[in-house]
Amino acid sequence: MGKNMKKIFLIGLALTISLSACNKPKQADNQKEIQALTKEIKKLSEPKPTDKKYFAIESAYVKYKNLAAGQELTREWWFDQYGKRQYEENYMIFMDQKTGGKTIILEGYQYQWDYDSKEGTKRKFYQSVTDYDKVSENDIKRYGITKQGYENILGKSCLKVSIEKPAKSTVWTWNNIPMKTEAVFAGNKVVMEAVEIKTENIDKTLFNLPSDVTFLEAN
Repeated sequence: MGKNMKKIFLIGLALTISLSACNKPKQADNQKEIQALTKEIKKLSEPKPTDKKYFAIESAYVKYKNLAAGQELTREWWFDQYGKRQYEENYMIFMDQKTGGKTIILEGYQYQWDYDSKEGTKRKFYQSVTDYDKVSENDIKRYGITKQGYENILGKSCLKVSIEKPAKSTVWTWNNIPMKTEAVFAGNKVVMEAVEIKTENIDKTLFNLPSDVTFLEAN
């Protein structure tokens, strides 16, 4: 697992809390928590993009429901070429409108932009996925990893794993795809669970960059 797994977990947690902070009275406090997570992320070295297949299946679409800080968030995620190309939308519904943004992973770069925005950011992206069947004994002890067997989610037999560090959490994975995650952050329970999945007839045009958005290089 090591630094790669820790980094991905923190980024996902920061994203979930960031979205849930929208239009909340305690937004400033949430932003402080996000900034603290960001500092932790920056301390970690970047992994090298050596793996060619990040997931055990070629393509998939997964829709997630996230519950955090009393807010329901939605993540829709598509990938192709075993994870080399990815597209996702993360949003919440506020006053019958989507609030959030989009992300494309393409040729080793991450492109991000908000809904209805004509500008976005571009940065180098290093993909890393944890295969819990291949986690070293050293990392098992270091992060307090315990395999708890298999459970069914959406008809998929998912490996259930509990983790003590860097944040106490439980994850369920199928073919290295996260199907469910439970964690406690700043005293709040954060849950992300797949509510829909399909592995066929993925729309390949989703991985094309929008022609009407300008992407600026970001650090």
